[in-house]
Amino acid sequence: MTEVQKQLICETLMFHADRPDGDRPSIVRLGVDRASAAQVMEKASGANSEFQLNEIHVLFAALVSAPVMMPSEEVFYERIGFFREQALALAGGLVSAVEEAPNWTGESSGSA
Repeated sequence: MTEVQKQLICETLMFHADRPDGDRPSIVRLGVDRASAAQVMEKASGANSEFQLNEIHVLFAALVSAPVMMPSEEVFYERIGFFREQALALAGGLVSAVEEAPNWTGESSGSA
């Protein structure tokens, strides 16, 4: 991932982390509790860009759910610093990368 992609991912994960509604809504939106999402965000901001499939799901879910939760493009841009289309394009890119990964075994915990 590029630094810009990492920044976009981290901003959408931070948006979710800043929500006051607790772990249950986080699990519905991202598939993990807030502590697990924070671990994925920490990993995404680091130098290692190798993720397990369940972590990629968290990244994907953050990218696609954040635009839905904000009422306008302007609000999204002001909060995240990117356009909605960029978040959705990166989410699609994650899916494509998983599909194209030569070492993917099909297991939910495998690396991509």
